[in-house]
Amino acid sequence: MAFARKSRRDETRQAARAIVWRVGLGALALGFAVAPAAAAPPPATPGEFDHEADEPAAAEGDEQALLEFHFNPAANLQIAIWLEDAEGNFVEDVYVTQATAKLGIGNRPGMEEFLSSWRAPYGPRPSVLPVWAHARGKTYPKVIFHDANTSNHDSLGFHESSSSPETYFCRPLTPTEDEAIIDTMTCPSPATFQSDKGEFEPGETSVYPPRNDLSSFEDIHDGPDPETYADLNDLDAVSRATPIPGKYLFAHRIDRGEVPEGPLVAWIEVSLENDQNADWTFTREDDHWIDPKLAAYGREYYGQPAVVYRVEFDPATEGYTSVTAYHGYGDWNGASGTIHPPDSTISSSNDSGSGRLRSFEAFGEAARFGVYSHGWASVPGGDGDGDGDGDPGGGTGGGCMTLDLPPVEDLVLEANTFNQITATFTLPASIPEGIELSTLYAAWITPETDDFQLGSATEAPGIPRICRDPGELDCIDAGPGDEVSFTIDQLFGNYDYSVGVFYEDACTNRSEIAVGHTSTPPQPFQTIDGACFVATAAWGAGWTEELRALRYFRDAIMRPTPLTRELVLSYYTYGPVLADLIREVPPARAAARVMIKPLADLARLATAP
Repeated sequence: MAFARKSRRDETRQAARAIVWRVGLGALALGFAVAPAAAAPPPATPGEFDHEADEPAAAEGDEQALLEFHFNPAANLQIAIWLEDAEGNFVEDVYVTQATAKLGIGNRPGMEEFLSSWRAPYGPRPSVLPVWAHARGKTYPKVIFHDANTSNHDSLGFHESSSSPETYFCRPLTPTEDEAIIDTMTCPSPATFQSDKGEFEPGETSVYPPRNDLSSFEDIHDGPDPETYADLNDLDAVSRATPIPGKYLFAHRIDRGEVPEGPLVAWIEVSLENDQNADWTFTREDDHWIDPKLAAYGREYYGQPAVVYRVEFDPATEGYTSVTAYHGYGDWNGASGTIHPPDSTISSSNDSGSGRLRSFEAFGEAARFGVYSHGWASVPGGDGDGDGDGDPGGGTGGGCMTLDLPPVEDLVLEANTFNQITATFTLPASIPEGIELSTLYAAWITPETDDFQLGSATEAPGIPRICRDPGELDCIDAGPGDEVSFTIDQLFGNYDYSVGVFYEDACTNRSEIAVGHTSTPPQPFQTIDGACFVATAAWGAGWTEELRALRYFRDAIMRPTPLTRELVLSYYTYGPVLADLIREVPPARAAARVMIKPLADLARLATAP
């Protein structure tokens, strides 16, 4: 009898699925008949800042010093390097990883306690680089959700009414999805994700800037504040992609008239999400905010605080100064710029705690952070090749000249997979003799644009340096006239990209930018939770019983079947347009509920245990 009852229940469930499929096919067909064509996005708005103006050309006879900062980072760090005088006064920024400098992870919508990650759009990270952020002495307006429904401000989702297309961040993942997606930098189905870009909270400030990578805006979903983010963000000139693990060298020129005479102090601060140990242990349930409507989403990020290293040096003296011991650590929650002295609670190995900067050797010394100054020299003048041997590296006359370098030639972009592009090009043979090439860069903008501005672009991570020494590893051995290829990853599927490729010499002179265009193929389908655009708009919330049933039916029944899987993908194309048409029209929302409710009831029956 039990078997017979189970068989009849299975027959009822199969019949319900068949009805939902037929009704769903008809509804989708009707949607295609009435859905307007997706409007082309507006062209990218040029950013205020342009990397080509990063280093103002010094007049001949002015004195500059070329500084080299040496370190060996672990993976996925957030890093800041800055200079202070001997009395502890801030002098200037040198280098800040772009998630903090350009993408605004320190100042974005949502609660600090959110279970999230730096690749997710919500949950500010005041603990990311607090010593650096407070040392600068600058504040910016604090960003909160633009969502008019304030009951959603403590939620990771359901911000459809205030969201627009997202060009970088991804929605939070569940632990199961984290395990299924081997590359943690890959976004599942990113082309379907939209985010709330935020607005300013009156009277509140942050020591971190807002993001400045936005280039297009939607009047219906974005408020006026995001259009001002780029004007407020003053870190574009020092923003760089997170370096890959391994020995790293960053060159920076300082002008003698713009820094105090005498010794300077170079600081480096490094942080790593979820870097826990026995003394710094945090749990999802006790220390983070678990969204009760999306309890399975997000990952822990609390851990050991950011640590700092300190090197005192005199830019007038040619030579190398380094340290092996860290100087202290910041507040775990970023509340101030206090530096706590080293203690036994901070780990020191295995890429954790102070071990986030690995030990390396340079100039015959073991270190974790080092600074080489080439001394003050007129422009041109001094040693500019980065090896301290007195040979010219940026020009003639024994030092760094400010030069205009030609762009790379014959740039070809090939989309290999949904999230990878290969760039192939030739380094120009016309590079002046004696110029030592140092660094290759690539940056991208989406949607495709003919007005490529680095101020609006996102730098591609993991581009190898050009080899400088015989036997050097993890670099590209190439010079003028050679063909070069490298891979640009962490992209989105089914997107149109403009990619700029350029290079620097050892004296930080930057070439003109060569720009190419390409499109990535759609991402292979992954079973993930996405937006039920029309249904969410119809009910005005994303956690109702009807939406849960529809989502489950979609994932468990429609996605595994090729025909219905294509229908789901098509729905992601037209769903946002239809949702926008009904969201602010109560009669249309009521009519949509009437139409969708029978489908939801059948989906609930079809997926009942």
